[in-house]
Amino acid sequence: MERDANYVAVGAFMMLLIAMAVGFVMWYSGTNDQREYNQYEIYFGGSVSGLDQGSPVRYLGVDVGRVRRLTIDPTQPDRVKSVVEVDSATPISGATRASLNMQGITGLLFVNLKQAGGEDPSAPTRQGDRYPVIESVDSDFDALLASLPEMVGRASRVFSDENVKAVSDTLESLRLTTEGMPKTAKNIESLISELRDTVKEVNVTVSTIRDVAEGAQPEIQTALASLRNASERLNGTSEKVDRFVASSEVQLGHLSNQGLFELERLLRDARTAANEFRDLSRSLKQNPSQLIYEPRVSGTEISR
Repeated sequence: MERDANYVAVGAFMMLLIAMAVGFVMWYSGTNDQREYNQYEIYFGGSVSGLDQGSPVRYLGVDVGRVRRLTIDPTQPDRVKSVVEVDSATPISGATRASLNMQGITGLLFVNLKQAGGEDPSAPTRQGDRYPVIESVDSDFDALLASLPEMVGRASRVFSDENVKAVSDTLESLRLTTEGMPKTAKNIESLISELRDTVKEVNVTVSTIRDVAEGAQPEIQTALASLRNASERLNGTSEKVDRFVASSEVQLGHLSNQGLFELERLLRDARTAANEFRDLSRSLKQNPSQLIYEPRVSGTEISR
């Protein structure tokens, strides 16, 4: 008997625990969601992959309900009929529109409700098979799915064989240019170095010429003065000889022919030397640099 009594006590205790657990769940669910819900029908065209029973229904991002059922529309096989329950306090009207939106990057969808702009927010909803109907519109997700084939086509054209070859050729040209840059830079550096050396040599040459010209200036002036004095003395001597010849013409007539010829040649040479010294003095006065630099040879071309 004691053993049977123990079994009854254990069973009663287990039943009490189960009842308490059920009561707690009912109490918790009742205290957390005491809202009243209205049922609505929403028809979506195309695929609703990612939308499941129990997916959230949100009004402008606020959680207001759940998806209760998803079925294929028997009247239009290309549509999906969804039954949702929405908090009765949510402003649902004929201007309310439903769209599918993605929850982050998870790939799961939720139903988003909002009021369409430019329509009367107090307009009544139309009646569906069993519940009022909320009209659906294409969402950004639908636009993405619709444009996906075009995007794939554009990507295929971008990565065509011709474009890939063009990019490869461009990269190869860039590689060759990059490889040649160090050599080009080295040549430029060598050219700059040579130009610097040339400039230094030119500067040294100019400085040397300036020093030579400055150092030779006194000598040039001295040479010109000496030539000028020599020319004047020759001119004076020539005049004295002329006067002597004029005054001694009678006595010279008695000289022999050979003596006259020698005297004549002496006078002619003296005049020629005087003229040459005069020309040299004038030339050096006009261009003293010819004492340093070799004069340029000039001539006259004779036509044949």
